[in-house]
Amino acid sequence: HLGAEVYATASPGKHTVLEEMGIDQAHRASSRDLDFEEAFREATGGRGVDVVLNSLAGPFVDASLRLLADGGRLSEMGKTDIRDPERLAAAHPGIRYRAFDLVPDAGPDRIGEMLRELGELFGAGALRPAPVRPWPLDRARAALRRLSQAKHTGKLVLDVPAAVDPDGTVLITGGTGTLGAYIAEHLVRTWGMGHLLLVSRRGPDAPGARDLAARLEELGARVRVAATDVTDASAVADLVAGIDPEHPLTGVIHATGVLDDAVVTAQTPERLARVWTAKATAAAHLHTATAHLRVGMFLLFSSAAGTLGSPGQANYAAANAFCDALAAHRRAAGLPGVSIAWGLWADASGMTGHLAEADVARMSRTGVAALSTRHGLALLDAAVQHGGDHLVAAHVDPRILAGLPADSLPATLRALAATGGAGTGRR
Repeated sequence: HLGAEVYATASPGKHTVLEEMGIDQAHRASSRDLDFEEAFREATGGRGVDVVLNSLAGPFVDASLRLLADGGRLSEMGKTDIRDPERLAAAHPGIRYRAFDLVPDAGPDRIGEMLRELGELFGAGALRPAPVRPWPLDRARAALRRLSQAKHTGKLVLDVPAAVDPDGTVLITGGTGTLGAYIAEHLVRTWGMGHLLLVSRRGPDAPGARDLAARLEELGARVRVAATDVTDASAVADLVAGIDPEHPLTGVIHATGVLDDAVVTAQTPERLARVWTAKATAAAHLHTATAHLRVGMFLLFSSAAGTLGSPGQANYAAANAFCDALAAHRRAAGLPGVSIAWGLWADASGMTGHLAEADVARMSRTGVAALSTRHGLALLDAAVQHGGDHLVAAHVDPRILAGLPADSLPATLRALAATGGAGTGRR
């Protein structure tokens, strides 16, 4: 925009970027070899260039110095090959060299002036900012590797995830059920959350819903109980949009689900759909409705059935495996996401109330016992702090596993069973 004629170097793979910036083939060369010196000297009729803005090192600096016309100057941005200006002045008479570091050299006042001027130029369209690609903070290693390999164009920005705000709102699906009630009270008592949105099909009319809300309010929380069909995308979008902006959504816990067990040959499309929509479809709607928001937590209550397998629960396993994949997808997109594959909780819920004591005892003999409420809540806290996107939370006894035939165990548990005789205890 100042009328200068610009020559540029870049790795061959990035020449399309230079072309998009308006730099034609005659004005660009490779930054991977020294041929740019001859190419640009020929392009300028042997005169050379007036200014070099350099970030390369070694012989590339020497080539750039030779390319400067009389009275030219080289501004060094790099930090790995700083030259002595006096020696350069003796070796290259008439050439000026300066290594600069913007912050100490320019100072805050001048930097402020530059930013204002650049802002006006960007706003007017005279300049275009460099491309910016955000990377989740937990992928910092991969971002730095890409940076070190010079595979990037523009700027790589590490996106620090939002924290859960105690003054924000946490939405809990299945919030009026047994498990949802435990989680809600734990969030208020232990996490200090002050605003909860408890969601279920029946809402305030669900058994115990009003008593639960009253109990939570006695603990100091503000509670809203909503009757919403979370399998309906529009209803979920309206639910999220209706959250008080003074206490914006800060967390989502998807704890709803239904069972419809049957062996594979007895499964039907209707059975699959019933289980799938309550767990997987609802999870997808929650993701879509909140993906644009800066939430600090997105927890999906999955099931160990999706990881370890469970006889008669192919439909339930599939729906929960979708939740596990959704958490991974969110994390890859830079969004929070954790899928907790729960084992059985000891306290009966709407999904497990049909289990008799004999059923629970039989399950314990397989090495995976029921979780107490206290243990489950402790695992919830550990899962949130862990950092992984897919975690199994179950009461596993390796000593019992070690006594079972290896071919009777899920593949995931076989390695754990192999350590069972070494005094590892329960996990």
